[in-house]
Amino acid sequence: MSTDVVITGIGMVTPLGRSAEAVLNRILCHESAMTAAPFASGEFDCPVWAPVAGFDPEAYFPDNKMLRLMNRDAQMAVVAARLAMEDAAVRSGETYQADEIALFGSTGTAGMSAKEIARIVQHATREDGSLSLDRFGRVALKRVRPVLSFRILSNMPVCFVSIFENITGPNAVYTPWEGQGAQAIAAGVRAIRRGDVRCSVVGGCDVKCREVSFVSLQQSGVFDSWKRYGRGCIPGEGAAFIVLEERHSAVRRGIRPYALVKDFRMKSASSAAQREKVLCSILSEIKLQNGSCRLQVVGASDGDYAIDCSEEQALERAGIGQDAVLKTKSAIGNLFAGAAPVQVGLAAQLAAQERAGGVVIANCFGYGSEQAAFVLEAA
Repeated sequence: MSTDVVITGIGMVTPLGRSAEAVLNRILCHESAMTAAPFASGEFDCPVWAPVAGFDPEAYFPDNKMLRLMNRDAQMAVVAARLAMEDAAVRSGETYQADEIALFGSTGTAGMSAKEIARIVQHATREDGSLSLDRFGRVALKRVRPVLSFRILSNMPVCFVSIFENITGPNAVYTPWEGQGAQAIAAGVRAIRRGDVRCSVVGGCDVKCREVSFVSLQQSGVFDSWKRYGRGCIPGEGAAFIVLEERHSAVRRGIRPYALVKDFRMKSASSAAQREKVLCSILSEIKLQNGSCRLQVVGASDGDYAIDCSEEQALERAGIGQDAVLKTKSAIGNLFAGAAPVQVGLAAQLAAQERAGGVVIANCFGYGSEQAAFVLEAA
């Protein structure tokens, strides 16, 4: 008999709020975090973004000097993880031993700001402005503060979460797209089902509201939909973490779970042209049967024409109408490496509101090769 895995805690830092309930309510009220990007006009095909306003990590960790070593994505990650742990009433060393808790997270790339890069580049160029590797080695690197490594290495946000929450169990970092966020969640579920740990903290973070991030997204073709159709993905920033537990452990603690992780599927699409076929395959294989219970979908639609069409076709073939789909990314923005944890967190909140037995699918589809979907059921 397989072990039942439930979601007992959700923590978020998003452009629309700090909790799954608050974010979901604002989405249901048709609110959007989308606003004009200050540097996009004439420079990038995408003219908008979805930043997190008023974020202050010291409000959660007063006088913690370690925050100064951290990039913005890591600061958001440690806050989201702390909120999730508090929501689940889990404390490392008390609720579970530190090595009984696993930690799996996904992170993005292009974490440096243009200002930080400029400090390096200005000392690595010749008089004509061209790059000199000799000057880069002799001059520029000597002006780089060692602390910069803490800010740009993709594994650091998850490392900081492990330090802040004293988590020493199995761990891994995945990067950089939506599918990798889904991999982190799946790894946490598997670790509990195998009996490796009794609890998993899973999530992701990303910051795409920077000039360097926009450059990276444009070069990788993410903004092509804006250029061709006048609409596309909305780069955002934020973090989300989820606490997973074995169901009986949560019940013994007196915790009422948000949802049961009933099933999930992950597959690779070797090209964008194969995406629709892969999405159809995923939705045809996951377990949806649950009598007459209401079915809802936290959709992957983010405004990108090709991705939106692929998801719509896959849902239609699965017999799921668009009236059941909640388009969260269009409201929050696409958090990329942090998108899947946000979607699964919101799906858990939806399932919790359907206490009679609601079933919610979280479509963790998007850019990159990995595609996934999770099925949550009211616990």
